[in-house]
Amino acid sequence: MQALAPRDRALVAVAVLLDGREAGSYLTGDALCGDALQRAAQSLAQLPPEVRMPLAGTVLRESLEEMSR
Repeated sequence: MQALAPRDRALVAVAVLLDGREAGSYLTGDALCGDALQRAAQSLAQLPPEVRMPLAGTVLRESLEEMSR
């Protein structure tokens, strides 16, 4: 996931926070990097919810901070 650009990490984090395990299927539609987004979302979504939710929130917050610099 760290290989993704900050915008893409934020997108994956939001998708996982909103759709959980289904997030990967929605992200495959991205024409430029759908496969990478799907893999990242699936990797994050496979974690137990008590780990996945705080981690996705942290990824989102860090990505947004990185984009604002």
